[in-house]
Amino acid sequence: MKRKTKLHLTVTITLLLFQSFNLFSQEQNILIKEISLSGLRRTRDDVLLQIIEPVKVGEIYTDETKDIIIQKLRETGIFVPDIEISTDIKGSEATINILVKDKWTFIPIPIFSISKGESWNAGVLTIENNLFGYYKTLGLGFFFGSEGWTLLSFYVDPDFLKSDFAFTASLAAGFDEVTDLRADETISREYMTDKLSINLGLDYPITGSFSLGGAIEYDLSLTRDESPSILPDINSIGISSTFKWKDVFYDIPYEKGLTAQLSASANWDFTSQVFYPVISSDIQWSFTPWFKHLISLKAMGGWGQMPVQKQFRLGGLDGSRVLPMDKVATDEYVTSAIIYNVPLWIFKAGTISSKVFYEAGNFKSDLIERTLFHGPGVGLEFFINNLAIPAVGLNLGWNLETGEMQFSAGIGM
Repeated sequence: MKRKTKLHLTVTITLLLFQSFNLFSQEQNILIKEISLSGLRRTRDDVLLQIIEPVKVGEIYTDETKDIIIQKLRETGIFVPDIEISTDIKGSEATINILVKDKWTFIPIPIFSISKGESWNAGVLTIENNLFGYYKTLGLGFFFGSEGWTLLSFYVDPDFLKSDFAFTASLAAGFDEVTDLRADETISREYMTDKLSINLGLDYPITGSFSLGGAIEYDLSLTRDESPSILPDINSIGISSTFKWKDVFYDIPYEKGLTAQLSASANWDFTSQVFYPVISSDIQWSFTPWFKHLISLKAMGGWGQMPVQKQFRLGGLDGSRVLPMDKVATDEYVTSAIIYNVPLWIFKAGTISSKVFYEAGNFKSDLIERTLFHGPGVGLEFFINNLAIPAVGLNLGWNLETGEMQFSAGIGM
């Protein structure tokens, strides 16, 4: 009997202590009572509150709350990086005050480029990154040049129907006079096609860092009779899935952290009754070894049994910096680069940053045997704090295998 009494007393005391501990913990918790917003010019208050979730009224305020808000707002790209947050704590309640300014989100971008082969391209791309203050993106563009014309439109909704899904849609139509080059810039193939492409996609966050996406795409490519190379027409539909891992932290002017992406698609060509798979991946790790310095390690690769018109095209700012810009068509490739950015001038409106890089990789296609490319390069990037486009970038690379110099320029998206 005494044992039962002792056991009963022990259990009772344990439960009382546990309950007292819970009550003490609850008393120590600080709850968010109110989130006040100021400084906004266009973005709706309800949209901004949805962006900064999981920080919301009724949740517990912690030491990380401020960092979460800044991270979420900078991640959108539509707010000036200098975000002011103050907290007023009274007893167990906290009022959070957020002062933030919109960037310039309606951006007409004139485009003009000319290459060593005297090909040229001109046009305009107009982007609205904060449509009617709802944090939606709409883009319209028209480009015309010596290699044809393109009409482009796209729409991005990061919180589709106020859910966790991100929705994307794009439509492109035009005419291409395509020149596929080898690494030494000799011509491997030329052809002329009329094109149409429609893409619809959804992306869902599995966790704060992992997301899974899917898309369906329709492609039509018709070879013209006057084309130097007569290719089979494409009339295809494809289904793709993409797995992303993002652990990125935003600082001025850079973003740092680890990102990785793996994509796979299955495509069916109605014209030739051919099935072709495609796999691609890329990974980037960026870190800041010193104040406002950035080192980035990048690796990309792809493999596909694709028609000529659908092959990977290498070159450009984030493609293969030492190859002709978007002129090398491949069905297998791998490339890696190390990039070191150093700010030259940090001022109120933005940052001008210099960079050096070294890149190495190889590729092959149906007409080109496996080819090695590697070489160093230099570049400049211009980050504008009040502009919802991350940067204007310039690269000058030297392919040591061929001795060719490559220049590429573009606006980071």
